[in-house]
Amino acid sequence: MLNNETDPVNNQIQASMSSNVPRMSTYMSFIGLITIIGGALYCITIVGAIIGIPCIFMGIRLRESAQAFKQYLTSNSNQDLSTAIDRQTKAFFIQYVLTIIGLVLLGIYIIVIIAILASGGF
Repeated sequence: MLNNETDPVNNQIQASMSSNVPRMSTYMSFIGLITIIGGALYCITIVGAIIGIPCIFMGIRLRESAQAFKQYLTSNSNQDLSTAIDRQTKAFFIQYVLTIIGLVLLGIYIIVIIAILASGGF
């Protein structure tokens, strides 16, 4: 009885996955490629490499995740799904860390600008 109740739910999830995952994989591959290109452009300068290298790794992880999602659709293997989610989590973690660093630097910048303006040192 329990299988009969969850079977329509599993069918709905499977249908949703088969229709959304191919598009998501395409978007992830494109965003990953653009992120890699942007990271490579950041790496032109030494200071930019601090941001560029994590961006390159983030793009690589997104592309690996997209590929694993595509493989999951053909193989229906839990290992492929696990790999896809793991790679995607790593990419988002890198983006999370870069965002936190960016917000901290923005806060420091605003404080320095306010201090300069308040001291009349402009």
